Amino acid sequence: MGFPDAAFEQQRVEAAALLNMRLDARTRGDLAVIVLLAAVYFIDLVAVAFMLWNRKYPPLKSKGPVLMAALFVCSVFWFIGDIQVNGHVQLAGSALTDCRGIGFWVRVLLGICGVCAVVALRSYALHQVFALNLPTRGLRFYLPFLVYVACILVYGIVASALSPRVSAEYVRALDICRLDEPFKITIFVFVWVSCLFVALVNWRLRRIKTSFNESREMLVACLIVFAVLTFNTCMQFAQPKYPLVRRLRIPSTLLDHLCCNALLWAIIGRPLAMCAFRRDAYLRAWVATLRSDGLQRAYQVDSSAATATEDVAAHKPESASFFYADTQPSLGAYEETRQGSGFYAEPEKDQEQMWRTEDGGLPEIPAAAFSSSGRLSAADTHSYASSSAASWPQPPDLFGYINDRRLL
Repeated sequence: MGFPDAAFEQQRVEAAALLNMRLDARTRGDLAVIVLLAAVYFIDLVAVAFMLWNRKYPPLKSKGPVLMAALFVCSVFWFIGDIQVNGHVQLAGSALTDCRGIGFWVRVLLGICGVCAVVALRSYALHQVFALNLPTRGLRFYLPFLVYVACILVYGIVASALSPRVSAEYVRALDICRLDEPFKITIFVFVWVSCLFVALVNWRLRRIKTSFNESREMLVACLIVFAVLTFNTCMQFAQPKYPLVRRLRIPSTLLDHLCCNALLWAIIGRPLAMCAFRRDAYLRAWVATLRSDGLQRAYQVDSSAATATEDVAAHKPESASFFYADTQPSLGAYEETRQGSGFYAEPEKDQEQMWRTEDGGLPEIPAAAFSSSGRLSAADTHSYASSSAASWPQPPDLFGYINDRRLL
C-alpha cells in the first residue's frame, strides 16, 4: 500500500461531500512536509547531542544545555501532534486515532505548553541572576515552574475525564480529529496565559546587563512564540476545518516547526558553531568579554584564568547551579577576590612588614630630629619627613598596578 492510499482518500472525499464539506485528499505534498521536517529534526537531534556532549564548554553551559534539550523534545512532541491533528497521515488502524492522548496530551500539553514553559523558565533564570542577583537553584527558584506543571497536570486530568464528544474525538468517516469548540477555547486560554507570563518576565529583562545580549535573545524567542500562537489561534477559530484543506494545513505545519527551530537555533546557534570550528579562540574571546564586563561570577567563569584554552580552565564545574552561578555575594567570594582571583592580585603583608627596610629592620630616626625635651618637635618632624620620604617604602599604587597589567 503506497502513501497516500488513493482508495481510502476517495472514500474520505465522498463522505465529506455527503456532509456538504470540502475535503482535499492527502497527497505527496503531505508526505513531503513530513519528510522535510523529520530531516530538520534529525539535524536538530545531532546538534543537541553535540551540545550535551560539550555541555561543560562555558559558552554552551551559559545557554542551559539541558533546558535546550528539553526545548527540542517539546518541539518534537508538537511535531508528532501536528502530524495527527493537521491530518497529514492516515489515522485509521493506528494509535493516531487516540485524539486526546496524542492531539491533546502530546501536542498541546507536552508540545505547545512545554515550549512555553521552557522559554518562561529560561527568561525567569535570566531575571533571577541578572535582575534580582539570586541563585538559580532551590525550591524558591523552581516553585513557579512546579506550580505551572501542576496546573498542566490538573487541566490534563480533568480534560481526560470528559466525554470525547465534548473534548477531542476521532471522526471515522473523515479520518480526522475534531476538537469541541468550548474545549478548544479552554486550550487556547491556557496557552495564552502561559505566553503572557513569558511576556511579563521578558519585559522585566529589558534593562538587565549581560555580556551576550540574552535579553535581546529572549525577546526574539518571545516574539517567535507569540507569532506562532497568534497564527494558530486565527487558523483554529477563523478556519476551524483547515485540516481538510491542503493549502491551509501544509503552511500551518511548516510555520509551526520552522519557528520552533528558529527558536532553538537563535539561542544555541552561535556558541554551538564556535564550539565546533573555533573552540579555543572563541573561548578566549568569550572570557575576555566577561572580564571586561565584570560578569564572571554570573556566567560561572573563574576570572583568574587569564588565558583560558580549555573548558576546565575557565569553567567552575563544582557549581550546582542549573543555569548560571549563584550570584549572591559571600565572605568566601570576597576573600577569593581580595587574595588574587578577582580583578587584581596583590600579596598580603602585615602593616609592620610593609614599612620594614630592605635588611628587615625598621628605619631609625636620627637623634638630631629630637628636641631638647626628647620629643620630636613639629618643625623637626616636618623637616625629617620631607628629607627622608624617598627612603620610606610607599603603599602599593593599586590603580597603577591594575592599569599597568591591563586587568580591567
